[in-house]
Amino acid sequence: MTSLMCKNCDHENNAKDGICTIKNAGDGIPVRCVGGWSREKLFYLKRYVDTFTTSMRNKWKGELYYIDLFAGPGKCIVRDNEEEIDSSPLIALNAKFPFKKYYFVDLNGIALEALLKRCKSHQYEERTILLNDDCNKVVHSIVENIPKLSLSMAFIDPTGLDFKFATVEKLAHRKVDLIITYPDSMAISRNLPKFLREEHCSLDDFIGDSGWRKCKSLREVTEYYKKKLHSLDYQEIMQADEIQIRSLAKNLPLYTLFFASKHPLGKRFWQEISEINHTGQRKLKFSL
Repeated sequence: MTSLMCKNCDHENNAKDGICTIKNAGDGIPVRCVGGWSREKLFYLKRYVDTFTTSMRNKWKGELYYIDLFAGPGKCIVRDNEEEIDSSPLIALNAKFPFKKYYFVDLNGIALEALLKRCKSHQYEERTILLNDDCNKVVHSIVENIPKLSLSMAFIDPTGLDFKFATVEKLAHRKVDLIITYPDSMAISRNLPKFLREEHCSLDDFIGDSGWRKCKSLREVTEYYKKKLHSLDYQEIMQADEIQIRSLAKNLPLYTLFFASKHPLGKRFWQEISEINHTGQRKLKFSL
């Protein structure tokens, strides 16, 4: 592959499906092209992974498991400054303390092959399980292979509405903390008029039913989704402390990171890691 400055790159054509077709990462393996806002999302993920593994490693006899349903190649290149950063799989593998098993799923064969190469050179390679498939189809087999007494965390980072609520329901058969990229502005808000005209749409599958159609605003749709999570015994769903990811150029909202846990300890961890943002500033506390 030839070298090209990312700043003026036509990334929509040169990185179809997110994987750069112009150049590889510094390790010579394919890389995902991302916007600058991804740094913020991955910053919070890393903080939670480190807190989760540090705090629970000696307190949970059933061992800790990590699930990444849209794993990608393991590394990203930020197109506004060409910075190369680890993405979610390598963040989990490089946590302060290891998980018992790592489940990495991606439908993109190029991305998963790149991740496989990176995992092979990692000290915890034998703990990794990579699945080149639709996460909605394989999540059942993942859950079946995770012991009932275990504690897991799942990072769910779809680019659109490719993630079905039925998949959350399957994850809920185990004790799994969820970090979900909820695409309120990127995929839901801009498409609501179109979705309402369709007899069945991807938002029906994402939320789990068509009850959202009675909602009168995007906020009501979001609250409806949270109620669905509550129905699965996810009692600790962060609301006032949601982390909203915005575009750097226009400061427009893109998506929100949701956190859901069945135990108050998970909420405490999330509050702790979200007190400081990716710039190092401490957030102002507020309530609804």
